[in-house]
Amino acid sequence: MNRIYLLDIARGIAAISVVIFHYKLFYSYNINTEEYIMENQPFYRYIKLIYQDGWIAVQFFFILSGFIFFKLYLKKIYQKKINFYEFLVLRISRLYPLHFLTLLLILFISFLFIVINFLSNTDLKHFFLNIFLIQNWGFEDGYSFNTPAWSISIEILMYGIFFFVAKTKKFLLPTVLILIILSSIVFFKYKLIGYGGFCFFIGGLTSQIFEFIKKKFIKNNWTIFYLFFFLILLIFYILHEYNFSSKEQKIILIVFFFPSLILASVIFPKKDNLIIKKLSIVGNFSYSIYMIHYLIIIIYVYFLREFNIFINFDSLYFFSAYLLTCFFVSIISFYFFEMPLQNLIRKKLLLRKYFLTN
Repeated sequence: MNRIYLLDIARGIAAISVVIFHYKLFYSYNINTEEYIMENQPFYRYIKLIYQDGWIAVQFFFILSGFIFFKLYLKKIYQKKINFYEFLVLRISRLYPLHFLTLLLILFISFLFIVINFLSNTDLKHFFLNIFLIQNWGFEDGYSFNTPAWSISIEILMYGIFFFVAKTKKFLLPTVLILIILSSIVFFKYKLIGYGGFCFFIGGLTSQIFEFIKKKFIKNNWTIFYLFFFLILLIFYILHEYNFSSKEQKIILIVFFFPSLILASVIFPKKDNLIIKKLSIVGNFSYSIYMIHYLIIIIYVYFLREFNIFINFDSLYFFSAYLLTCFFVSIISFYFFEMPLQNLIRKKLLLRKYFLTN
């Protein structure tokens, strides 16, 4: 699948949104000089929605994953061009190295903080659940170790389900719809699995809508793009003008807004726009930023507490330092740890060089 630069940018913005949303964690450890007031956080006036609802960017990740996996792997799996072992190696080689590294680092920090109980569920049971990436499959007592990795755990589960769904192409659409309904039911017992399944297969459904549009309206790209762009603006207007409950807002965003954003990005006629291409590089680091930012937070907190330093977290300077640290460490991680290790694992475990590019 050719790179869709607008989706790379969207993925990067989503990761940054989660990083900013979690900035409030700094106020939780009695090292702040000012009382936590959401409205006093840096740049609140301009990024209010991110501070309030930035967590929903994770649901966007699930939808985007569903879309990309249906588009990239569905045909290959059905035609038996890729087997389950190869599929698993491709995904594990991308996700696991950074997950394992952050797990070990947070385990080490948990020993440093053992006296003051800074971190929760850092016991042997949860360590092994994290080792096998099943830490949020219903066996856990709560979030553990690198908390944002819960979504990676659910992603792995969705990948497994997707692979077997892809082998039943004849009944694909009914199967996807059934899984969306089942995920809605599972949500009430296992919230995170329900969220992940619902969003992932909404993304898969969005991919099927795209395939239909591509077949029927291939010569009207601009017209279709404008229709989805108008729909995005309409949803914005509706959300702004009408007083929906939190649950209703989530449904509107997940079922209508995010799929429309993805479709508009994919349908947007391809042009060699150098600015868009340059900006899209943030998508390369989105996984790194997402997985590393919580580690950055607890390292900052550890040293501040260790040296009895109090900070005004409303300060633009500290906020900027936090973001820059996340970006810098993520770039280093991506180029000098994740990619080399990913390529090494694939070379060792896969016979077909073709898969090194996926």
